[in-house]
Amino acid sequence: MIAKVSVKGQMVIPEAVREQARIHAGDEVEVGYANGLVVLRKRQPLTAAHVRSLLRGGSELPKLSPKDEDAVARAIQRVRSRA
Repeated sequence: MIAKVSVKGQMVIPEAVREQARIHAGDEVEVGYANGLVVLRKRQPLTAAHVRSLLRGGSELPKLSPKDEDAVARAIQRVRSRA
């Protein structure tokens, strides 16, 4: 589908696309640009359940390997030696 951009920078999202994306009058749409593509995404409000799941998912720290632990120890030592 092709949509034409007006002089004011406005365009109409074709009805078929609006129906597929469930975009209705008054909905907010996020606009972005990535790798040569203009991306439109219907904005979804955060619900309490979604926030809880995000917080729960981030509560576990990844396990460090001995190599990671050595790198952290060296970084701490470098910072302490500068002080």
